Amino acid sequence: MDPSQLIQQYLLGTLSDSQVADLEQQLASDLNLRKEFAIAAATDAGLRDLAIQRSMEPPVVRSSTTNRNIWLVGWCAMAASLLLAFLFTTGSQTPTPIATLSTSENAAWESSLPTTVGSKLVAGNMKLMAGIATVEFESGAKITFEAPAHFELLDAMRVRMVDGAAVIDVPESAHGFVVETPGGFAIDHGTQFAVSVQESSQTSDFEVLQGEISVHHPTSGKEVHLFDKQFASLSDNALSMQSATSPEQEYDQSNADRPRVIRVGTEGRSDYVIRNNRRGKWIHPEMLMVKRADSRKWDMRAMFSMSIDSVDLNSVSTARLRLNQVPSGKGFASRLPKLNTFAIYGVTHRSKETWDDDPSWEDAPDITDGILLGKFDIPRSQQTGTFGIQSDALLQFLRNDNDGRVTFVLVRESGLVEGTDRGLVHAFANDAHPEVSGPLLEFTLD
Repeated sequence: MDPSQLIQQYLLGTLSDSQVADLEQQLASDLNLRKEFAIAAATDAGLRDLAIQRSMEPPVVRSSTTNRNIWLVGWCAMAASLLLAFLFTTGSQTPTPIATLSTSENAAWESSLPTTVGSKLVAGNMKLMAGIATVEFESGAKITFEAPAHFELLDAMRVRMVDGAAVIDVPESAHGFVVETPGGFAIDHGTQFAVSVQESSQTSDFEVLQGEISVHHPTSGKEVHLFDKQFASLSDNALSMQSATSPEQEYDQSNADRPRVIRVGTEGRSDYVIRNNRRGKWIHPEMLMVKRADSRKWDMRAMFSMSIDSVDLNSVSTARLRLNQVPSGKGFASRLPKLNTFAIYGVTHRSKETWDDDPSWEDAPDITDGILLGKFDIPRSQQTGTFGIQSDALLQFLRNDNDGRVTFVLVRESGLVEGTDRGLVHAFANDAHPEVSGPLLEFTLD
């Protein structure tokens, strides 16, 4: 039955419950059909009123009939206008799509949301009963679900896993994407990771395939950061990191206690300074800020120190220094060039490897106290992501260290293209940041 016939039968009251549901679904997705329904409903109401009036009215002078018909026509027009206004208002409040169903492999669904490939999806619950399907969020995040899976789309940057397994791919545009599970949630920091949720036991298991996530347990306030090939288990009662042994490692006991990657943090030994030495409220303990401006008085540079005495550098094949960018909330990105260059120096002057609490611009380690180890670029439009350097110069600097502690200085080389100040301040997390890890040295063993 075509939509027009459905409307006519609806007004006559002859539709079945399933046909009414079909009509409601079509009205929800078709603005023109809502207009047609509004006009038909208003006209039907006017005709019914006219029939009632004629059946009840006593004989009167014919001249009044014309006036009554004119009044009824006006009433119908007014009713149509009111109903159209209501429907248009309702239509304008239609939920905005937050994702698209991009692939479907022998999938069977139990869902009120559309399940054909290419369908736009609004917030709501979906159950994948069989097969595999991929949902691509407006933020750019992609989640591949494996049946049986029950999940709820919350917004373009958040999903709730109720039951089942999924693999989440998050590009730079969607850093900070949140996956809620029983007992807590995980925040992506630029990665690919897997999650498996058991609704019956209200437990969740996370595995980082590449990159970094943080898993949070709100009840206790505990959180853990996971990197490549690390695992964690989460429940209402606890959050703990897990270990996994590959089949090769099970049979190669010589490598059982030898990690492939060693990571070293700053253990809180990080800070930044401002050229005008305005500290106090201008220093944010969870960030490392860097800036270069024409006025120079608000220039900022960061420094951080790490202990590497536990690392056998003779067995290290590569070394990487990793920084996690976070929004600073300060300044205008439009005043910077489209691409901004950052440089990392290794301090070689022994007297500058340490600094006092609340250091001044003059006393803190500076680029003149060391050697250039590498550079990286960040587009001005980007305020989150993972950056850093991996170079022969970095590895050689580490191998030349004699006291087991190395210090780095981070600066932004790019200045402003607009004005003399108030350009964007770039910020990177330090160890006190609640969601992202601070500076890390990552050593890959031979």
